[in-house]
Amino acid sequence: MAGIDMKLLQQKVRAIKNPELLAAMRELKATENPGEDIQRRYVSAVTAASFVVPVAIKGIDEGGKMQMEISHLKNKQGDAFIMAFTDYDTLLQAAKGANAEPQALGFTYGDITKMLSDKACPMKGFAINPFTENIVIGPQQAHAISVLSIQMKVESGEMAVINELPTIPFEVTAPMEKYFDKIKTVRKAYLMSIKRAEEERRLVIVDLFDDVDFGEFSKAFAEEVLKPMEEEGMPFMVMPITEEAAAISVKEKVPFYVAM
Repeated sequence: MAGIDMKLLQQKVRAIKNPELLAAMRELKATENPGEDIQRRYVSAVTAASFVVPVAIKGIDEGGKMQMEISHLKNKQGDAFIMAFTDYDTLLQAAKGANAEPQALGFTYGDITKMLSDKACPMKGFAINPFTENIVIGPQQAHAISVLSIQMKVESGEMAVINELPTIPFEVTAPMEKYFDKIKTVRKAYLMSIKRAEEERRLVIVDLFDDVDFGEFSKAFAEEVLKPMEEEGMPFMVMPITEEAAAISVKEKVPFYVAM
């Protein structure tokens, strides 16, 4: 097919293997009331997996984007689900000779859930190895997986958690406000806490005026204001509000500083 190296694509697809996920799915299916340890093994494996998804590749559009139709199946209610296989051999077994070399592409768990989150997507979810293990992930299952995955990342220190402080100590914010009034580069500032594994710090989230370099600001701010407080045992971190995590964490929160 012009513009597409089908041989290379198929080589990449055939390289996809998921022994950990297969073991976790079979353990999950074999257990009537799976405990948290079994659920965690499954969530860890499924979120890290890449899947073999059967498709019909149509070609390349004018913008260089691959055009394809993703194969799906429907339940009794007529809801469509993407078919996702743990490896190419399992897809071949499912094809049962209908197509000796079915076309397929590799999609990560994140790729599929992002596709399904699009309001224009007609699919309700996806089914992993639909003709054997048949693990179906719809909106409710995807949400539960997301919640447990985030919890696991927080516990391992891979992901930090930003929380609102119960009180805003004046002795902490007063020198910051005085400094911000002096430099006149901060529009708003929020004081939060950030925790990664067992380490917790106070987090200053700043909304800087346009054209202010965050790197230069944070270096000077740390040296002139934060360093003396850190020497007294108060560890700090500074984050710009332009970072998604910062913007989400201060949504509808009251800043301790607003430029006059």
